[in-house]
Amino acid sequence: MYSYKCPFPYLLVLDFETTSDGKTHDYPTEVIQFSIVPFDVRAKTILVERAFNEYVHPTINPILTKHCADFTGIQQLTLNAADTFPIVFQKFLGWLQNNGFEEENCAIVCDSRQDMWRIAQYQFRLINQPLPSLFRQWVNIKKIFDTGLEPCEKRELIGKTNIEKMVKYLEIEQIGIAHDALSDCLTLANITHRILEWGCPVTVNEMVYCSPLWRKHPIDMSLYTDWRTNFMSANRIFERVLPLAVRSVSNYDKTMFGICSYCKKGNTVCGVSHTQPPVDLYNNLPEPCVFAKCARYY
Repeated sequence: MYSYKCPFPYLLVLDFETTSDGKTHDYPTEVIQFSIVPFDVRAKTILVERAFNEYVHPTINPILTKHCADFTGIQQLTLNAADTFPIVFQKFLGWLQNNGFEEENCAIVCDSRQDMWRIAQYQFRLINQPLPSLFRQWVNIKKIFDTGLEPCEKRELIGKTNIEKMVKYLEIEQIGIAHDALSDCLTLANITHRILEWGCPVTVNEMVYCSPLWRKHPIDMSLYTDWRTNFMSANRIFERVLPLAVRSVSNYDKTMFGICSYCKKGNTVCGVSHTQPPVDLYNNLPEPCVFAKCARYY
């Protein structure tokens, strides 16, 4: 029986849902659902019964906007009864231990860079904690999926989200309700399973690091005047605001776990403070950046 091309005994397929208002990307997003579905690589099995799924009570905007409630399907009463993020994260650490998931022998799987680089990094900043080592590298399964496609196939993918594009191409059923974190994890686990069945290598292919050279040059804000309403433009701003940026990885090994490729430091040092604060960006904004202000970046 052949083995999958994956160096980890377990993959932890993760998805977050966050607060939003549907009007602006300049919003202090907080995690409101934290879900993980484990995948046993050796047994080639999705461990549905061992899934982690917790709702999280937001503290900056504790009352959901109508847009957010409609988009995620999460009810206000559910969040009112939920724990805050620090408590939920401690539950997650306990879940890892109880299930025998050693951090260095697992890899997070996401459908893009957003969950770890933007959502997790920002959430841990809000609670004044460093980004955990486990969250500093991950498998971007959409990037692996894309490597198996011809350019024309990429252009013809159908769907608004990465998950929709992959399930339609792979002819996989999308499980549950879209934008429910647990349902999305189950769907992503099926996608990951199919990609492994294809014989594609699945390993860490993205990491965070602290000092990209391109951030040494001032940003031209005239190119991103629509950043509050345009997702792609907003990401260009967040790349400056957030201390840690993303780099692609082609040769990951376990000695790289949690370590910045630039400063060679771990999570208790790297990313705790911003080594390249975008003073020029803040000075040139006609209005304060709410995303940055709420996280005390300036």
